[in-house]
Amino acid sequence: MTSTPGTRPGNRPGPKPRLTRDEIVDAAVEVGVERLSVAAVAARLGVAPGTLYRYVDGLEEIAAAAVAAIFARTPLPDAGRGWRPFLEDEAELVFALMLRYSGLVRDNRADLMPVAGDRLRRIVGVLADAGFEPTPAARVADAVLDIVADGVNQTMWVRGEAGPGGISAEAREYLHALPPEVHAEVTAMMTDPWAHVRDKVALVLDGVEFRRDAGRPGWSGIG
Repeated sequence: MTSTPGTRPGNRPGPKPRLTRDEIVDAAVEVGVERLSVAAVAARLGVAPGTLYRYVDGLEEIAAAAVAAIFARTPLPDAGRGWRPFLEDEAELVFALMLRYSGLVRDNRADLMPVAGDRLRRIVGVLADAGFEPTPAARVADAVLDIVADGVNQTMWVRGEAGPGGISAEAREYLHALPPEVHAEVTAMMTDPWAHVRDKVALVLDGVEFRRDAGRPGWSGIG
């Protein structure tokens, strides 16, 4: 099938339906990224599939925008129990979200940087309300989110095509090369990645509490 340069399927003459890109993204979120297709989004909006190509380049763009919208609309955890439980809950929430949609983010090149930046800003705001000064607040939030992102990347590498709970051939080869004294521990990390990430987050937060208790400059005001 050929097409005229600069056109896409669906670019037909006549009046355009009154749609916006935001409406298309909203429809994609409602459909669910696991079942996402141009046809499904079009049906949700009550238009022909070709109509969507007047507003977006195709499924890749829709999927990337939908994933970004899901991250942007996911609220922060309740901060009422204190700053540490808040950060622990945030780490678990973001880990689950990133792992669930990691394939779509990778395959559709979803740009989550603006979403991540806004979420970081809001986390820092919660920490400021808990008594953190700006620099410690930013460092703690960034450290926790870095651990989570690294944990997701490691988990995806470990799983490969094996899926949740599985270990890929590459990861098994890595395990076989490890000395016996660390083999069992690394295997446990691979089979229960969230427990591993949670412990790393705890190490950071233990350090934050140590700095607070020691009255380190810039940290002693933490409530």
